[in-house]
Amino acid sequence: MKVLIWQTAYLGDVVLATPLIKTLKINFPNAKIGFVGRPFISELLKGFDIELIPFSKGLFESLEIRKKIRDYDVAISPHRSMRTALILYFSGIKERIGFDKSEFSFLYTKRIKHEWGIHEVERNLRLLEPLGVRNFSKDTELRMEEDEFKGILEKFSLKEKEYVVLSPFSNFRLKEWSLRNWARLINELRVPAVITGTKSDIEKVRELNDLTERSFLNLVGKTSLRELMGVIKGAKLVIANDSSPVHIANAFGVPAITIYTATSELYGFYPLIGRYLRNPAPCSPCSPNPKRCMRGDELCRSLPAPEDVLSTAEELLGV
Repeated sequence: MKVLIWQTAYLGDVVLATPLIKTLKINFPNAKIGFVGRPFISELLKGFDIELIPFSKGLFESLEIRKKIRDYDVAISPHRSMRTALILYFSGIKERIGFDKSEFSFLYTKRIKHEWGIHEVERNLRLLEPLGVRNFSKDTELRMEEDEFKGILEKFSLKEKEYVVLSPFSNFRLKEWSLRNWARLINELRVPAVITGTKSDIEKVRELNDLTERSFLNLVGKTSLRELMGVIKGAKLVIANDSSPVHIANAFGVPAITIYTATSELYGFYPLIGRYLRNPAPCSPCSPNPKRCMRGDELCRSLPAPEDVLSTAEELLGV
């Protein structure tokens, strides 16, 4: 049997799809497994014994990818876009399993109920039930050889389990706790802080630096994806917005704290290892990927209080 997993969303979504790979391996040890995702999967899923099929979502590429996947017997799609449904349909794959809330869900041969209130891992694993799967692996996983890991720590002069990774940034502004709150947290933490982010966050981390009294190691825009993974793997704790570093951390067994602003744990993206802080704003949560504040004042970004985050961090750190 040949089984294709299609998840072309963000980094964290792909990490949360790794239990699908593990569960398929357990139940169908001789199956060929493929994974379609954005080009970063070549680095993120390095070390998995599966066929990685990078996909950039271009029009021509959307036509060509059908040829690459047409020999698969089954397609499993946690991704709910119209493009995904159309490509899988026109690929000729006979059995296509997706969620009932997917766009163009009628193109799937089997539709599984999509609901909030459960973790994304559990939600995704339900897609395997039509295959008769009953033995599930619910742990996320990423892989890194020890030599690579040690080399990353050495490059950035880090000592394993002697620092905390803070990830203040997101693709969605309304998922970002305010920089003033992050600065207060950094000032009070009694463990060295490492700040991560992408090149698009460079101006914001400069502003954060101006707000803080204590120094931190600024790795914003300075790491490759594999280096980011290694830095997170070596951390004692990760504190982040509702974003991928939480899930990368958990995949390496590192506890994480999610600070919720416009979103909440009800959408199912909370840490599997660690804690989360609900947002007390009366309007939170507003949507899984909020683009505009309905109130106009972005109240949720100022909450929860930094002292609440600090006390949660100290509890997990044992300080």
